[in-house]
Parts: sequence; structure tokens; C-alpha cells
Amino acid sequence: MFDEERRAVVEGVERCVGGDSVSAAADAVGTKDWRAIDRRMRRLASRRSELDAEEAKLLVVARRMEIHKRLGYGSFDEYLERALGYRPTTARDRVRVAEALEELPETRLALAEGSLSFSTVRELTRIATPETEVEWLAYVDGLTVREVEQAVRGRRRGDPPSKPQDPDLEPRVVRMELPPQTYALFLDARRRLEKEVGHAMTDAEFVAMTCRAVLGGGIGAPCRDTCEGEVSEHEASPPDLPPHQVAIIVCEECRRGWQDVPGRSIELPPAAIERARCDAVELGRVDDCETPRRKTWTIPPRIRKAVLARDRHRCTVPGCTSSRFVDVHHLRHREHGGDDRMSNLTTLCDLHHTLHHDGVIRIEGEGGAIRVSHDDGRPYGSPPPPRPPPTWATAPR
Repeated sequence: MFDEERRAVVEGVERCVGGDSVSAAADAVGTKDWRAIDRRMRRLASRRSELDAEEAKLLVVARRMEIHKRLGYGSFDEYLERALGYRPTTARDRVRVAEALEELPETRLALAEGSLSFSTVRELTRIATPETEVEWLAYVDGLTVREVEQAVRGRRRGDPPSKPQDPDLEPRVVRMELPPQTYALFLDARRRLEKEVGHAMTDAEFVAMTCRAVLGGGIGAPCRDTCEGEVSEHEASPPDLPPHQVAIIVCEECRRGWQDVPGRSIELPPAAIERARCDAVELGRVDDCETPRRKTWTIPPRIRKAVLARDRHRCTVPGCTSSRFVDVHHLRHREHGGDDRMSNLTTLCDLHHTLHHDGVIRIEGEGGAIRVSHDDGRPYGSPPPPRPPPTWATAPR
């Protein structure tokens, strides 16, 4: 039995790194064809999933056989740490997934075939049952791991994806690594708070009280309590104002634009000007008027604030979680007749906003329900087609 299991593991490793795989990987690294490297990386991810599925089968068998006792280890966790290099928390999670896969045959098959990653399977096994497995597999098809994590939050084991999420159902996990001196402060602060309230505090109670102390003025500059829709005084950039404060001079006749930097002006490409005018404050002409004109917003502040709230201050491109330096983008560009209705606006991070105006990705649809694709029409995130062979390779001889 042990020889068969060992042979299975060895064969799996050889399939992953042995034989032609090493030379193929070296060829991929040496080539300048990014498509070949992409295909190789995706192939490795698929093989990794196959090995994860094989390991899951062996984990269940090894635990039931109490293989750690045969080797003289004190626990199965110790065996996994020494034999496979897993930390105790990782080892227990791997075992949990392996045992759950026993009653989820379709999920186990998807992992073995490489169509699902272990990270996605790990999240699915928290809530999927034999009755809901097929429905969940269809629901997560095409989602990123982070999107799957969001989908399973607020749901109990056995809940179908059609059931509304309960935001208070699952606690949020916060992990921190503190240096010794900070950890000492943490313990001292907790003891003091527990003495004040007169009883031992849970982690949630301690964090909640600490946060209220900060937000209530206990630390740093004071700020007023805020009601729904208000902006607190300590916020650096109110959400109804564009985030970027860069001056760009645009010629009204030729539509060329320049950005002033110390000592000179740099001309900007048309796409950069188009992107900047999506979400900007315009001063009007500044060269021939005695009284400066009143500044105007390309998007009214109240509408901008509402769009950001609807999109949760995050980039709306599927899979992107960026919430830093986001812009509000006109889905139908202003020069093409686009207006400032919320249905024509969406929130984009700096990277995806630039990629769209550069023509690398397409963003269509309506605010709150956008569609994103690559410039060749492929759904966003799908692998690129293989490069066609050169003409000399297909020419008749």
C-alpha cells in the first residue's frame, strides 16, 4: 500500500517537473513570444491543480491509516509539516478540503482536470453540499478567486448561490504580525480596557472599543460624528471631488494638450487628454480674460459622489479590487454625445481607465452593469488566441 502511494506521488512530481517539462520551460523562458509563455504558465497551473487533487486523495487515506504513528510523529499535523512543509493552519485546511471533496465528486473532478484552482475549491468546500454542488460550480465559472471569496461570504453550508447573503453571518478574519514591542503594547492596552469594563473582552469587543476611541477623538485630531451621507472633517479628499489635481492646458482649436512641469511643458497624447477630461475640474480660458471664469466640473459633484457610493469606491472591472485614485468614467464618451447620467458613468482605477482610453480594453454597458472585453472582442480575462504561423510556414512548396 505504501509503495503504491509513494509511486503515485513520484509519478505526479515527474509529470510536473521531469522529462520534457524542464526543457520546455527553459524554451518558454528563452523565447520572446509572450503567447508561448502565457500558454506555458496556464499549463503549469492546470498541472498544479491535478497534483492538488491527487494529494487530497492521499491525505484522506494517510489520515485514516494514522500514518504519522507509523513514522513516530506525535500528530498528523506534525507529519504534514515535516513531510510536506505545511504550517499547522495550512495542513488543517488541506485536510478539511480533502475530506469535503469526498462528497463533492464534480468539484473533485474539476480540480483534477485543472479547470478549478485549489484556492477556488477551498472556498467552495466551505458552503457547497452534494445538493448544491452543481449550482455552485455553474455560478463560479469564470470568476476570480477573490470574487469566489466574496460570493461565499455571508452564507451557510448548504445555501445555494441564489440565496441572499447575510453580511452579519460570517466574521471577518484579520491577521497581523506585530514586533515584540508593539505586541507588548497590545497586551497592555487590552488588560487596561478589560480592567475598566470589569470583564474579559473578546477580540471583537477589544477592536471595536479601540476603533471607537480613535474615531471619537481619543487619538489624533478631533472629528465630528458623521451621519449617513456626510463627510467627516478629517477626510483628506471628499468623494465629490476628482482625485487628481494636475493642470493640463488644452487648445480649443487643435485639441492638443500640455502638462506643465518644472522648467518646461510636455505635450500629452490624445488618449491621456481624453481620459483626464472624463473626471476633471475645468477652468475655461485663462489667457484673455480679466476676471477668471468660474470653474466647472465635468461631472457634477453630487452625481460623482452618488456614482462612487454605488460602485463602493472601487474599480468596477471584474476581478479588480483597487480603491486608490479611482476616476469616474463616461461609458459613452463626452465627445460622442455622452452625458452625466449615472447610467453612463462607472468607476475605474487609474490602470483600467488608461487601458480603455488607450484602446487595449473595451468597456460598454451601463453603470452598475458594465461589460469588459479585450480589443479583439474576447471576454476580459480569457486567454489570447495562439499566434498564427508565419506566412513562410504555410506557403505551398
